[in-house]
Amino acid sequence: MFFDTDFKKHAEEIYDTKEWPTDPLFYVCCPSKTDPTVAPEGSENLFILIPIAPGIADTEFIRKKYLEMVVSRMEKTCKTSIKENIIVQESYCIKEFKEEYNSYKGNAYGLANTYMQTAVLKPSMLNPKIKNMVYAGQLTVPGPGLPPAIISGQIASALLLKQLKKT
Repeated sequence: MFFDTDFKKHAEEIYDTKEWPTDPLFYVCCPSKTDPTVAPEGSENLFILIPIAPGIADTEFIRKKYLEMVVSRMEKTCKTSIKENIIVQESYCIKEFKEEYNSYKGNAYGLANTYMQTAVLKPSMLNPKIKNMVYAGQLTVPGPGLPPAIISGQIASALLLKQLKKT
């Protein structure tokens, strides 16, 4: 996690003024470190995620600008060359979330993407009106992304088993 810039400013820009962050915080994952099948031998696979506001402008120019910005910071922090070693690059943003998932404003996080609908503040996994109905997936606890969505299935099954034992 690159939280090397002002978190408050980033949060204000994406939650309040709903604009591209001036100096974005971002997450980096290197799945090839644990799964060698996701990159050719001798190469790495980097996944970079920049939290942004839904519904903002999404152009190739902006995407390129932000990639250059975060890669430059990664190179400086990690003291290694990254940009010159990029062989394949894919970008997935608001446009793709709208087109492929019919996601409202291209929101990858579901719900309203606000502080009050984050992590444990998300709505309950238990349906308040339908007995023994439990929700799982990215819109529930613990939240968006593949690992949390899978974990939510484990949590949901435990909740359901607990509910069924009561009946």
